[in-house]
Amino acid sequence: MYLQRWIWLVYAVLFGLAVPWYWRFVPGDADRLWLGMPRWAAAAVLGSLLISLFTCWLFQRRWPEEAEAREEQP
Repeated sequence: MYLQRWIWLVYAVLFGLAVPWYWRFVPGDADRLWLGMPRWAAAAVLGSLLISLFTCWLFQRRWPEEAEAREEQP
């Protein structure tokens, strides 16, 4: 089983948001707090949470059932 392209795209977007590389382009806002943390740290934590939730959703909804796997085998 391979992953469809849209799954790779969602992972790429989520990892792009979770890695706080883009905060260096925001002048003067490095010290602002979100949820009691620096903004870049809060973005990394929330991005990781979204990645985890998406992975859980994939396992729950997209995982092949044993019966389906047996039907595909010759």
